[in-house]
Amino acid sequence: MGGKAKLVTLRIRRTESMITLIGVPDVPGVAATVFGAMAEKSIPVTMIVQNAPDAGSASITFTVFRRDQEAALAITRDIMDRLGAEGWMNDDQIVRLSVVGGELLEEIVGLAGEFFSILAEERINVLAINTTADVVSCIIEDANLDKAVELLSSQFGLKVEVVS
Repeated sequence: MGGKAKLVTLRIRRTESMITLIGVPDVPGVAATVFGAMAEKSIPVTMIVQNAPDAGSASITFTVFRRDQEAALAITRDIMDRLGAEGWMNDDQIVRLSVVGGELLEEIVGLAGEFFSILAEERINVLAINTTADVVSCIIEDANLDKAVELLSSQFGLKVEVVS
């Protein structure tokens, strides 16, 4: 792994639920409809991932706090019908792991490859990925948390921070 940026923290969030809208139309305004409806009900959205469109449709995965899960699911079902989406999925047995840098992680060549290789070697499946300039995040099954934390914190020398 090359680069000069410094990794600082392995942040853990066990308070979220993941929702996926499957097969939404690939047209302008879909994300605005979904997240505008969440905002109208004062539901914070904590992570968003949209896949590349295929044959005119896409899927949008997002996380909300578990306390808001039922309200978010009611909105999701309503939006699914209005948008003509193919379906939805929900998983509340997930955890978000984030490697947080003291500087720009985009400068570290190979970080994502090493991060995901460590998880793959232990057969820990990654359900969603999101990155920013200074954070690499992924969603994994809650059952794999202890193993993932042990591996990632020791490999990268990170302090562990649990966010509630």
